[in-house]
Amino acid sequence: MKRLAIAALSALMSVNAFALFSETEPNNTRATANMVIYNLRNTPPFAEVGVLNLIPNDSDFFKIRLEAGDYLTAITFPIQVLYDDPDTVMALFDATGNQAIVWNDDAGAGFGSAIRWQADRSGDYFLAITGFRLGGDPSDISYYEGATHDQLGGYILTVSVIPEPASMLALGAGLAGLVALRRRRK
Repeated sequence: MKRLAIAALSALMSVNAFALFSETEPNNTRATANMVIYNLRNTPPFAEVGVLNLIPNDSDFFKIRLEAGDYLTAITFPIQVLYDDPDTVMALFDATGNQAIVWNDDAGAGFGSAIRWQADRSGDYFLAITGFRLGGDPSDISYYEGATHDQLGGYILTVSVIPEPASMLALGAGLAGLVALRRRRK
């Protein structure tokens, strides 16, 4: 039983890897994007966190490599005045498209943004983050490249990628541990 519990715990712990990242300006377009996560097959799920800054008319672009079936979660959390500033808008673009695959403003509560998406094909993707402004289409690349807004302040960006096979392995190890624990109690 102890061996099974150790194996299950080891499998669950192996899927957690965290790193910090920062931005290097200029990173206001896909062409100048900073690399955040460049996922190679057979890597465990992981997350990266950055404490970043927006100034008026600024956008931040980050390049991410996803494989088909990977789950991407990206969240911005404003850390300026009362956690309301800056008010961010975030979108995910592929390498060539001008329309966002998915975008979000206000994440349901407050002024951060949140995206959760499963990649339908392998390739390079770009997270675009800018300040909220009235007018314009947040699903269009022009909202981010050549942004015009007056948002100012720091925000935290958390990006995580969970490869599909690894998430199933973690779930299976957890379920196997629960079944073994239940059998032992009976």
